[in-house]
Amino acid sequence: MSCVLRARGISFAVDEFLAESALKPTAIFRRGEPRLPESQPEGPKLSASGFHVVASEADFSDLQVQIADAIHFLEKNQAELTRLVGFPGVENLSLDFGIEERDVAAQSERFPPNLLRIVGNLGIWLEFTLYPCQKPNAPTPD
Repeated sequence: MSCVLRARGISFAVDEFLAESALKPTAIFRRGEPRLPESQPEGPKLSASGFHVVASEADFSDLQVQIADAIHFLEKNQAELTRLVGFPGVENLSLDFGIEERDVAAQSERFPPNLLRIVGNLGIWLEFTLYPCQKPNAPTPD
C-alpha cells in the first residue's frame, strides 16, 4: 500500500459512513479502542475514529504510477469522497503517498496540477511519507 486515503475525526461515526459506502477500507479504527490491542490491550486508547483505503498499490519507488492510480481512484470515487468530506465528524482527510527515500543530498518530489486540482476541489489534504530504501540484495543477519 503505497498511496492511502486516510479519514479520521473525534466524533466521526465511521461504521455509519461505511455502512452505505462503496469504499473498501483496509483498516478501520474507533475512538476508545486500544491503540495497540495485541500487545497493550489496557494501554493508551485511540482518540479518534476513522479508516484507510488504498488508492494505489504501486511500489514506493514508483511515484508516477502511484499518482496515475490515485487520480483514477479520486475520479472514480468522486461522489463518495464528496460525501465523506461533508460527513459529520470528519476532521482530517488526506491522500498519503508512500515514497522511497533516495540516497541523494536533497530529495524533492513533484505532483501534477491535475492531481492537486482534484484533491483541492474535494477538500482533501495531500501528504507524503518517506520510507527508507529497501536494498534488494542487502545481506541478512546470521
